[in-house]
Amino acid sequence: MALSEADERRLEAEVARMIAELRLNPNQEKEDRIGLEISLLPEEERAFVPTVLLRFIAAERTGEALPEAASSTGLPPKRRIAWTLRPPR
Repeated sequence: MALSEADERRLEAEVARMIAELRLNPNQEKEDRIGLEISLLPEEERAFVPTVLLRFIAAERTGEALPEAASSTGLPPKRRIAWTLRPPR
């Protein structure tokens, strides 16, 4: 099933957000989180991500601006789990 034009624009905004976050302060944790976000997308959207990235590369080469980034992340906030070496009571 092909994506609608609105879905393509939404996915482009999500990928633009991921790229903006990674460019801010690149590190392995951010790269892993982006990979996780992409892997959790529905199959049709996941298959469209390479097309979005190619569009972004072409836009940067010609000096065009990237689409507006999405305002929120696709994943819930990352939860930190407290741990200790003490045995449970």
